[in-house]
This record gives sequence, C-alpha cells and structure tokens, in this order.
Amino acid sequence: MSLMHLSETIVHARKKKGWNQTEAAKYAGISLNTYRRMEDGFIDEVGITKVNEVLEIFGLEMALREKGRPLTLEELQRGETY
Repeated sequence: MSLMHLSETIVHARKKKGWNQTEAAKYAGISLNTYRRMEDGFIDEVGITKVNEVLEIFGLEMALREKGRPLTLEELQRGETY
C-alpha cells in the first residue's frame, strides 16, 4: 500500500463515519495538525504509533506483505497499487 493510498483510505473511513477532521483527531488522541498531515499524504513524517491510533478508531489495521509480490485479487479490488 502506498502512502497516498493510506491517506485516501483514512479520508474515506472518516467520511463514512460522518466525522470532521477535528472529531477524528480528538477520538484518535492526536493533534488536529497531525491528523491533517495524514490526510494530506504526509504520513511518512508522522510516527507509526499515531498512524495506528487513527486506523484503530476506524477499525482498520496495517498489514505487511512481501515486497515485489504481485497484488492479490482482493488487493486489486480495493484499488491498491505498489
């Protein structure tokens, strides 16, 4: 999963909950500025713990996969890219 796809996933999950960015940041226990950076695609500048806290409030988790492995049908259906 690319960082941009992760950002898009976070935005989609927030909108699905009907929350604004302020609410999402509050529920995740992080600053609004940090939350906005995640949605804007600057996740690489945010610690992994904070990313996991945001994913947790949306019922999401990160998964590891072998680098260079072809995407599975499920990953392709979710719109994932390298």
